[in-house]
Amino acid sequence: MANYKVEEISAPKLDLGEGPHWDIKSQSLYFVDLFEATIHRWDYRENKSYSASVEGCTWTSFIIPVKGRSNEFVVGDGTRLVLITWNGIADKAKTLKVIADLGDTEKTNRFNDGKADPKGRLFAGTMKAEHSGNPFEMNSGKLLRFHAKSGKFVEQFDRVFISNGLAWNSEANKFYYVDSGAYAIKVFDFDDNGDLSNGNLFFDISENSKQPKEFPDGMTIDTEGNIYSAILNGSRVLKISPSGQILQEIMIPTKQITSVAFGGPNLDELFVTTGNKTSIEAQGPPAGATFKVSGLCVRGFPMTELEL
Repeated sequence: MANYKVEEISAPKLDLGEGPHWDIKSQSLYFVDLFEATIHRWDYRENKSYSASVEGCTWTSFIIPVKGRSNEFVVGDGTRLVLITWNGIADKAKTLKVIADLGDTEKTNRFNDGKADPKGRLFAGTMKAEHSGNPFEMNSGKLLRFHAKSGKFVEQFDRVFISNGLAWNSEANKFYYVDSGAYAIKVFDFDDNGDLSNGNLFFDISENSKQPKEFPDGMTIDTEGNIYSAILNGSRVLKISPSGQILQEIMIPTKQITSVAFGGPNLDELFVTTGNKTSIEAQGPPAGATFKVSGLCVRGFPMTELEL
């Protein structure tokens, strides 16, 4: 097993760091502080981070660059998808428009994790908003696919507790999906239209979960088809084989491991976001830090920009 090195990058400590997205063009890691409605960019060459609040937003669940549009991104804000512009340096990002809203029927829910699939289509999931109840007890969430041309959502499935990690293996036509409240990762077949079928349990953490309850959070995949799942309350990222076997535990020096993404010049470094908001135990530094893991001897796929 490869020897790896874990380093904290030069970035602020966040209440709930989430949504890491590696941008190849700028050689930067974008990520969010979900409850603080802030977005962040860590510049690889400068080893320096920049942060901004987002005009008119209450949450920032994820941030995804828009293909072919300089300095434009889509963020998730409650029930809304919001198009913003940010030069990656200023301390405020401007809202250009709301491109979609789930509406009043979903007002007690909010967007959580979201990513563009290999063809640039947005997949985003919802969960019960914290002010409306306990999302571990209410499976009111859904997984949705957004059609940019029509501005409409296509529901993939419902009865989700906490919609979380998303990963695609295009070579095998497999889609991996985390429902944190079910303590599980599922695997689906997907077709050219993005439609999902044949959902099955891929990995169940409940047998290995400890107190306070550990659960899978954000997720990514390497070029060999192995899944990397952040384990919140678990101080680790699990590397899981395509057959569902744990291959490696990547230990991170804080408890709330929220999400992961491959990046760096060779896409061989794993970036890990963490939080310091939802734990039942008080945490000190480096809770909320963002980490870079090197020496894993694997590579990830380039992350996809959103087609609008």
